[in-house]
Amino acid sequence: MEMLIAANCDIEARDKYGMRPLLMAAWHGHRDAVQLLINTGACSNATNKKHYTLLMCAAKNNRIDVVDFLLDTLEDLRLDAIDIEGQTALFHASMGGHSVIVKKLIEMGALLDKRNKEAKSALHMACERGHAEVAEYLLAHDSDMEGKDNGGNTPLHVAAQNQQTTLVQILLDSGADPDSENSKGSTALHIACSLGSKGILDLLLQHGALVNKQNKTGNTPLHLACQANEVDTVDILINKGADLNSLNSRLQSPMHIAAEMGHTDICKILLAAGANIEQREQGGRTPLYIAARGSFTAIVDMIIKTARLDYPTQDDPSNGKKDNTLKPVLNTARRRWKNTKDEVKGKESERFREVLYKLAYKQLGPGEWKRLAHHWAFTEEQIRAVEHQYTGPSSYKEHGFRVMLIWAHGLGADVNPMRELYESLTAVGKRNVADTLRRKIDQENEERRKGRRRSCGYCNLT
Repeated sequence: MEMLIAANCDIEARDKYGMRPLLMAAWHGHRDAVQLLINTGACSNATNKKHYTLLMCAAKNNRIDVVDFLLDTLEDLRLDAIDIEGQTALFHASMGGHSVIVKKLIEMGALLDKRNKEAKSALHMACERGHAEVAEYLLAHDSDMEGKDNGGNTPLHVAAQNQQTTLVQILLDSGADPDSENSKGSTALHIACSLGSKGILDLLLQHGALVNKQNKTGNTPLHLACQANEVDTVDILINKGADLNSLNSRLQSPMHIAAEMGHTDICKILLAAGANIEQREQGGRTPLYIAARGSFTAIVDMIIKTARLDYPTQDDPSNGKKDNTLKPVLNTARRRWKNTKDEVKGKESERFREVLYKLAYKQLGPGEWKRLAHHWAFTEEQIRAVEHQYTGPSSYKEHGFRVMLIWAHGLGADVNPMRELYESLTAVGKRNVADTLRRKIDQENEERRKGRRRSCGYCNLT
């Protein structure tokens, strides 16, 4: 370098990024080169095209020796000069997690809460990048933990958005408000639930975050967790007392959102917990209608199964009507959904399922499944929801099979499903099919009894 300088090389030459030799020396941490160039007369206030100063180049790349030299040597060093993004050397050191340089800059009087073009502070940047030591030092020197950027986000919002669990804990332990809202009305809990950040969710709840707080669109953390299909998060929120039936500005409950998105597991959890399936959103649509429109058959069947646990039977005196317009029984014992299976249960054995399949696909004609559905007290909305899928000349077979499985799902443990099916077929005018079914069952039972009587002479222990 000395030879080049002696040969009158241009020490202020710039590359395409506007970097001069002095800036390059600071960037790469060459302290002696920095000293030589400054002593030779290189401009110490030069910047590149991004307006990075000499101090920024060193701070950004954790060049401690260079920073020390600059702080000790240059009298006109501009600690709080800003780059094209409005960021100071302290910002660059905080973003990089360079705690030693952060401490030196603050000790020299760097402004803690200077904001960049997005109105973010150095603390915002440290929380965004997950630099715990830097954040703790900034907080210890009274950096504003409730300061908001252009989006209304505090450092806590930023830490939650970037899933920085340790930073969230540091901020909460330092007294950050867990319910501070950003410009969308969302709290850190809204953000954590939309991302499925269980660790952050737990920390926020431990520090008293409001579980049912609504943002500007009326969504609670539960709404957002359902929208994002975060199953574990939904389960945690429900166990912590989240309102299952809270309505947003479109009058949508979490159940509406889960049904619209086709999130089957979320729907199952909400139904098991007692979500209202009769609520109509702004357009007058129930979760059942929404699921049917989206062709989410598993959710449609699940909602109908659950609804039938809430409805009286045709013979129930609480029904009080002679038509098929049944009203739900409110405040009943919690739905049995958690203790049942999606598919046919033990009492509806595989053999019974085969009987239902044969009945639907081979023995019932078009429209006859509807007569059974009405007999079993299915509502018109439920029948339309089942019919919505699989349109075509043979679709009635699939419709009938689904209705039968739903009906079988709701049978009591003490009910003989074969007898119930026989009586139902007889009641809807299908006595011939019922008799065929009974003969077939009797024949199979007789064959099984004979099979038990036969034994092998070589291995018969009796």
